[in-house]
Amino acid sequence: MRTQTIRFPNQQALCVFPGQPSDLARAVSELGLDKKYPVIVLIGGNIDEEQAVVTRLAIQSIAKAAEDMNALIVCGGTNMGVMAEIGMVRWQNHWKFPLVGITLEDLVTWPDGPRSTKFLWWGKKRWQLAPHYSHFMLVPGSQFGDESPWITNAATILSNGQKSVTILINGGDVSRKDIELSLQNSRGVIALSGTGRLADELAAQPDRHELIFIVPAKAEQKIYEVIQAVLLV
Repeated sequence: MRTQTIRFPNQQALCVFPGQPSDLARAVSELGLDKKYPVIVLIGGNIDEEQAVVTRLAIQSIAKAAEDMNALIVCGGTNMGVMAEIGMVRWQNHWKFPLVGITLEDLVTWPDGPRSTKFLWWGKKRWQLAPHYSHFMLVPGSQFGDESPWITNAATILSNGQKSVTILINGGDVSRKDIELSLQNSRGVIALSGTGRLADELAAQPDRHELIFIVPAKAEQKIYEVIQAVLLV
């Protein structure tokens, strides 16, 4: 398992490349993250234009909660949608909470990173890593969604007995898989209604899983309070 520093224009991030699930504990140690953290698993996809303002304010609340509670955020780490926004918010506010991007090595790139597209099914370009993360874990897989078990298991190791929660913003099929894995691991899910797609679909379901909680994305203080209640009880 190798480790390298990825250098972005405004900062650098430590990156580890575990090859199999049994490498996860060592990967966490190599990243220097083997103390106990409350963990937020942030999932979701694009930020829909109609919900952009309320979604970005909700992400501000999530990031502030992480900073105030000395929590760690795990997210997908590519430079799009929710994943890019959480990094931007952390950077703009000079916050220091660890932000760990976990995604697929064969589908992404970074400054001075790989350019080969032989593994890509959608076209000719790899996704860029988001530039404002503190750490990355690039894992094996051939299509998005293959990283979901890695995210779930890494969150368990990173929390090291502390509380953890999954937060859904918008989201599609990959987020649905993330939620299923969270529930299988008895990790609660906060779905932010008003952000579109899967989050709104869950909010409209009368018979939800008992570990799925709905919070309106526009209720910024409520988001903060619910995260605090879940992570600090």
